[in-house]
Amino acid sequence: MRASNAHDHYFSGLQTALRDAGIAWPVLVLDRARMRRNAERLRALVGRGQRLRLVEKSLPVPQLLDEAMQLTGTRALMVFHEPQLRQTAHAFPDADLLLGKPMPVAAARHFYRRLGDTAFVPERQLQWLVDTPQRLREYAALAQELDLTLRINIEIDVGLHRGGTGNAAGMDAMLKLLHEHPQRLRFAGLMGYDAHVGKLPGWVESRERGFAKAAEAYRRFQRQVREALPEAGAEACWNGAGSPTVALHGGGDSPLNDVSAGSVLLKPADFDLDLLAAFEPALFLATPVLKRLPGVRLPGPDWFSRTLAGGPNAARQTYFIYGGGWPAQVASPPGLRRPGVFGTSYNQAIYTGPKQPALDVDEMLFLRPHQSEGMLLQFGPVWIFENGHIVERWAPFAEE
Repeated sequence: MRASNAHDHYFSGLQTALRDAGIAWPVLVLDRARMRRNAERLRALVGRGQRLRLVEKSLPVPQLLDEAMQLTGTRALMVFHEPQLRQTAHAFPDADLLLGKPMPVAAARHFYRRLGDTAFVPERQLQWLVDTPQRLREYAALAQELDLTLRINIEIDVGLHRGGTGNAAGMDAMLKLLHEHPQRLRFAGLMGYDAHVGKLPGWVESRERGFAKAAEAYRRFQRQVREALPEAGAEACWNGAGSPTVALHGGGDSPLNDVSAGSVLLKPADFDLDLLAAFEPALFLATPVLKRLPGVRLPGPDWFSRTLAGGPNAARQTYFIYGGGWPAQVASPPGLRRPGVFGTSYNQAIYTGPKQPALDVDEMLFLRPHQSEGMLLQFGPVWIFENGHIVERWAPFAEE
């Protein structure tokens, strides 16, 4: 493979490492040094008296989770998928697990029936997230059916408006159910997600105002719980935050003792936020260029192509890549774009770019995923880049 000068020094090094490893298909590459530096930055954001909880859906690779937990000094995870919940219980039997979304009761039943032999003890280490009195009644029935005690974390709405109880009446109803089933249900804490605070434009609401409103909503529910359940005390898990707002919760104004984050360790493109400016992109999608054609030619009569692709486009190159259709944006080389008139191809996606510098056939186009969740499950192993080389490959969680 010839090497052009289309990439800067960093991406030229990534390309050389992939070439030396014999990789010539679409792959995800994780820069281990960048991820480690991001872990140090994240750890520094966690306030005194707070526990960091890593978000598993953003890091759904057991070896990545293991290294991230070691680097950030936590054994707490937030889990979003029942097959991954069971795999996590076996891979990390000492972990403290909190569900990040309410699971259908059938999924909870499946977890207990398929868990198998592990040192993980759900009655001590697992919190099920519940959003409504109806779901809590279903979980109470499941606990009775399986002769279990379930730890219950209640989802609250602190301004995102994506569900969870948003008023005192809903909370009262669930606290009443907890009182009615003391042998089957045990209160574990609250979870409120405030990602909107880090993403709403300032003309809609200032960040300071949004954070203050979310924190006060959380405190109102805390007070309600403490009045109804004085025994909740210091052991309760008051969880919230997320990568977009974890930086806001490190000071003394946060109602949380348990803060979640995950994506920021890899910093996909959707997390290019001012609050996260110090973090580095650490995950890239690399895919080979299969074809390079001069200019931009469109299907149909020549006049159609000249009309729509003439002018400045005549001085561009056309590339067809291996695969495509991914939720990702170009990272290198700069200036490439995907012309909408061609539609989307998942087989040989089209990109156009300047004539100079130009990628050669078989060179790599590098993309940044918009988010790591989902993408890390699509490409098989994640290839680990360190000290100029591909040194390992880490398999993601298996789907069942």
